[in-house]
Formats: sequence, C-alpha cells, structure tokens
Amino acid sequence: MSGSSEHPPPRKNPFSPMAVARITDFDDTPEAVDVAITTDATRQALAHLTAYLDDRPAEGSGDRAGTVVAVLGDYGTGKTHLAVRLVRHARQVLADPTHALYLDATADSFIELYRRFMRKLGREGVRAQISEYYADTVAEALQSSGLTSDTLEWLGSRKLEPQEVVERLGLMESALLRKVQDTLREVTNNKDFGTALTLLLRPGFEHSVWSWLLGGSPDQVLVDRGITSTIDDEVAALEAMGVFALLFGGRRRRFVLAVDELDKIFSADSRPHKRTMAAFQTLLQVFAKAGACLVLCGLPDFTSVLPPAVRQRIPHTVVMSGLSQAEVREFVALAQEPVFGQRQLAPFTVDTARYLRDLARGNARNVIRLCHRVFRAADDAERAGGEFAVTEDMVRQAAREQFGSLSSDDVEGVVRRLLDANGLDHLHRHLLGVGEDSLADFWVTIPDRTGGCAVLLTRSLLDNDDLAAVMRRITAVREADPDAELVLVVNGVVADGVAIQLRELLGREPLVYVERTFAEDFKALIGATVRRLGGDADPMSALRLRMDQLARQQSSIYGFIEQLAEHVDGARTSADRQFGAIQRQLGVLSGGAPARAAVERLPGEVERLFRDAVDALEDLTQVDAMFEEAFDHAPPRTQEAVHRRLQMPEFTRAAAHALVMQRAVLSFRAAVAQWYRAAGDADAEDRLQALCEIYDDIVEYLPLFALEPLFGLPPWSARAGNLVAEVNQHNRRDRVHTALRNLSPRVRRAVVRSAGASPDRNA
Repeated sequence: MSGSSEHPPPRKNPFSPMAVARITDFDDTPEAVDVAITTDATRQALAHLTAYLDDRPAEGSGDRAGTVVAVLGDYGTGKTHLAVRLVRHARQVLADPTHALYLDATADSFIELYRRFMRKLGREGVRAQISEYYADTVAEALQSSGLTSDTLEWLGSRKLEPQEVVERLGLMESALLRKVQDTLREVTNNKDFGTALTLLLRPGFEHSVWSWLLGGSPDQVLVDRGITSTIDDEVAALEAMGVFALLFGGRRRRFVLAVDELDKIFSADSRPHKRTMAAFQTLLQVFAKAGACLVLCGLPDFTSVLPPAVRQRIPHTVVMSGLSQAEVREFVALAQEPVFGQRQLAPFTVDTARYLRDLARGNARNVIRLCHRVFRAADDAERAGGEFAVTEDMVRQAAREQFGSLSSDDVEGVVRRLLDANGLDHLHRHLLGVGEDSLADFWVTIPDRTGGCAVLLTRSLLDNDDLAAVMRRITAVREADPDAELVLVVNGVVADGVAIQLRELLGREPLVYVERTFAEDFKALIGATVRRLGGDADPMSALRLRMDQLARQQSSIYGFIEQLAEHVDGARTSADRQFGAIQRQLGVLSGGAPARAAVERLPGEVERLFRDAVDALEDLTQVDAMFEEAFDHAPPRTQEAVHRRLQMPEFTRAAAHALVMQRAVLSFRAAVAQWYRAAGDADAEDRLQALCEIYDDIVEYLPLFALEPLFGLPPWSARAGNLVAEVNQHNRRDRVHTALRNLSPRVRRAVVRSAGASPDRNA
C-alpha cells in the first residue's frame, strides 16, 4: 500500500490568507459573513450607535439629535470590519434598511465619493424617499377634505402610492407637486435640489434629473426651470451629500452613513483646499442638524490634518487597539467548526495562541494571517505522520515568512538617505573595537565633539537566540566606546518578551521599521540623540555645526538636481526609442500580420483594478523593454547594462517573482471574465468567492516583499544613477502595493457592484 493513501486528506483552513473584511451588497447578503468578536472598541462604537438609534425627540418636537463618530486605527486593526458591523446593526434596527449605507473612499476626492454615494442610494431609492414627502402632502390634503380614515391608512402604509390616490380622487396634481417642491426646498435648504427632486415624481424627467445628480451638466429641461449649476467640484459634492442627509434623515427618520478609508482624502501629503475643508465642516453640521449619523473611518493621522474647528464637530472618537490574548483565543475558537457542539482552541494551545498574539502585536490582520499559515503547517505535519498541533517553532517560522520586510540593503539605503537629508556626518559599517560584534552599521559623529551614535540594524527579534545576538552587539559597542549613544533599528517584528528586555538595556524600545512612519520616527530619535551628543556647546560652535549641516544638505540637493537632469535626458531618449518601436509595430500590423485576438473587456472598475496591477508589475520589471532595446541595434554600453542587470542574482529572482505574480493576476482576470458569462446562475456568488480564495491561496506564496530588490533599481530606460532611484523608490513601492494588496476583495466588491447594477439604480 502506498504511503500517500494512508495520509489524511488536507483540512479546510478556516482562517483567511488575506484577512480583509468582506464587503458585499448588503441587500443580497444581509447576514454577517465574517467571524466577529466584541472588543472594547466594538463595544464603544456600538454604544454610540445604539444611543443614536434609541434617541427619541422630545414631546411635541420633531427634532432628533444627529451625531458623528470617528473610528481610527492603523492598517489591519479592523476598522472596515467594525464599519460593516455598525451598518449591519443599523439595518437590523431601522424600519427601512436602505437608510444605512457603507461607502469606501477608493478615490482621493470628494467628487468621486459623492458619485459613489449616489449610486449606492440608487435612483429608485431617491425617488422612493421623495414619494414619502409626496404621500405626506397628499395625506394633508385628504385630511382637510373629510375623507375616510381608510384611505389615509392605505396611503400611510403605502398600500396605495400617492400618485394612485391623486389619480383616483381627481386631486389637483400640479398644486400638490408645488407643495412638495416647497417642502423639499425648505428641507434641503437648496432651491435647485428642491426643484430637481420634485421632477423625479413626473414621468419623462428621471433621466435628466439623475444625470445632473451624478455630476452631469443640466439638460435644457432643467435649465428652463432655473437649474444651471453643476455638481463638479468638491465643495458642490459635499453640499450635495448634506442635502441627501437632510432628505433621508428628515421626517423623524434615521439615516446612517459609514465612510471608510478617509485617509485617502485627508492626509498630510494631500491636504484639501480651505474651501473643501470648510464644506466638510458644514457637512458634519448638516448631519447633526438632519438627525443623521456619520461614521468616519481612517488611519489615526487622518484627523490630524483637520483644523480644530472641524475636529470639534466630531463628538465621538473610537480608537482601534490590538487584540488581547483572550480575544485571540476567542477568535481562534469561533473561526473553527465546533466538535460535538463545543468550540475548540486546538490545534492551538493557550501558550501558542499567546505567542502568536505577541509576535503579531495584536494586529487583527496579522493575527489572522499567522493563524492561516500555522494551521496549514500543523496540517502538513499531521499528513506527514506527525501530530496535528501548533508549536512555537511553527509560529516563529510563520512570522519570519509573513513579516519578511525590506532587505538589509534596502533598510541601509533608507537610513543613509535620512542621515544625508539631515546633514549628519556618518561612517558606513564602522568597526568601533577589535571584535566583529562592535561593527556599527552607521556611526554618526558630531564635529568638535568626542563620541558618537551607533545605528545598529537587525532582523526580527523573536526568541532568546535573536536577543542574545543583538545583546552581544550592544555590549561590544559600549565596551569599545562607553560614551556612545545607540539606536537599534529592527527590520521585522519584536516579540513582547524581547522588547521588555531591550527596553531595560537601551532605556527605550527598539525602533521597528514601518514604512509609513519610519522616516519621522527615525528623524526624531536621531535628532534627540545628536542633541545629547552635542551637549552644552558654546553658541558659536552650535552655529558652525548648524551651518555645516545646511551646507551638506544643500550639496545633496544640488547633486539630486544634476541627477534629475540626467534622468530627464534619459527619459527623453527612451521616449524617442519607444515611439520608433511603436511605429515599426504599426507598420507590421498594417502590412497584414495577424493581430492578437481581442481581449474581452470587463466592466470599468473591475478592468481598472486588473490593469493597475498588471501595469504596476510591468513598470517594475521592464523586462520586455530591456530585451527589446538589447536587440534593437543597441550600442555596446546598452548591451553591457543588460549584462550587468542579468548578472545580479537579486534582480533575476525578484523579476521572476514579479512575472509569476503578473501571470497569476492575468489568470485571475481570465477566470473573472469567464464568471461574467454565467453571472446569473444561482451559485454565482459562491463561484466568485471561490475564485477569489484560489487567487489568495496562490499569492500567499508570492509575498510582495520579495519584489524589494526591484524597487531600488532605476527605471531601465533612464539609467540615471542611484540617487534618482532612491528618490523614486518609495513611489514605485507604493504604486505596486496599492495595486496588489488585497486585490481579490477589491475585485470581488467591484464585480458584485457591476453584476448587481440595474439601469434604474445606476443610470
């Protein structure tokens, strides 16, 4: 009997490899699909929402208090999961579930956010809301006419539409619509919207009104009625969102809108214009006035760019924190199928769950991804004849694979650029003593002062062996120079136990490399360290030191300008070459060469997601461009450049990795295109989810950090030198990560939106 037949079949992994909240069409999938544990942040946010939903206006008053809640958290802490949970809770409580919406800010402007908001509401949804106002107006007219209460009851319960009642009883429609228009103008505080929304009740005007609401220029039928403005800038878009908050939150109703990923609009790199910020402040005021609830989700620093006057309009802030050990155990048990009706922690133990939580620092996304890896490792061990149990060694190995960060060379480059940018003298890989352990990756010195600062770079610190190695280096540096300052930079993760021991030794925790915050954190830390090294120098020495720093910074800037000029020249030459290549290809095609079969095009947003991913990888490798130049009668120096690049093992490995990723994306796209051909089947959503899971399982073996060697290379056609490559490295990495991170859930969302769209809802 073969050994393979004795092995148990692979177990279904209950943990998501991507650990991203699933956002689907709430109307199609009203039940929650993610495992949900109740954290302190969840309880706090639900308490704010419940207080809003349970609030009742004072007797004789039609006013109900609105509110704004900010949910702040770093990547992977569960902001989206919480936002979805809040919307689902509101939908269970509200009489009309369409009055609770989730919206993710996938663009960097409020214009696109508003248009997505309108598509979420849908034309029929807006029209139904206007009909509610029409029904109230008709009911008032009937009450004064002395008709039976049966008709009023049918109208109130919507057994009869107001248009039917008006037609059957022969009421004067034009007079009633004028009253509706006056009401809407009063509610929205906007004459144009009052007029346009009333026209939705009249046949033949729906297309013109909806096109205008989506940002189009007003048709002549609207211009004839005084509507000449266009919703085509951020201020107008924010004003329009406020109008619909008033519209949907009025009539003693509740309206909940959760806007996720607001940091894409509000960030230190792209601060909105003052007029936009003022309009956003007005929007917050309008939501409160309308009795509506606005939930704003984003990274912790998104509120830091808001002026104090705007922040004061956000009465509640919920800060996401890491999962506790108990919460991790609860999640592990809930995610797995119960055995004999009982939830189980196995194959984890209390100790391995705690260790996993410590390595992931409680970050929910990292916890789930680590769970996925170690569960698979335990399953592999069982099928190889071992025990189905998670060990600490499995957790450590999974953490090293999962948190594989930049290469050592890349981190060195980042630190070197930051030291240069701040005009600090430094030596690279400087040996302070006689032993190898006393080697400092960077030795920062201060003119006219003794001593210096040793910057030590290290990989993840997960166990006692890692701790012992780094402590030997720290001890050797201090023995070589007792007065030396010391900064420890960790390229990876630090276990909590290791961090505690290092804190006692260094007086602070090591600085962990996190791309988003490392530059500012390192600058602050090295600045404070250098100031301590400088001591109480006399004013003239301090002035000379500062002048020297400024001179070095200015020299660095001049060097960058020279390299940039070379880069522009290289790019211009490359553009000429590419234009010639295009001309030759067009000539071949016009001569009768068979063209490639047309690729079936997907709906707009879906196509954009795949195109961005493929283009980002192609731009990163530029393998095709490199080989085309090599065979295009290239001069010897071009051939030499090709040889140099191919002789770099890190380039060939990373380029092969990128090409495999590109093929995976293209295969995923082809599978989605095939899915559209049978999208109407009953199991269509399950098949779509299966495709996304297959892609996630594949790319789990293709981590993005394996592409790091490519980010540091200059664009092939430029070959302008290392400085330009370093300046652009962050942008190139950011483009790839933006296009490829969490691709399958974003594709799934876009597919669901496109497949579920109807002409009435999205015209």
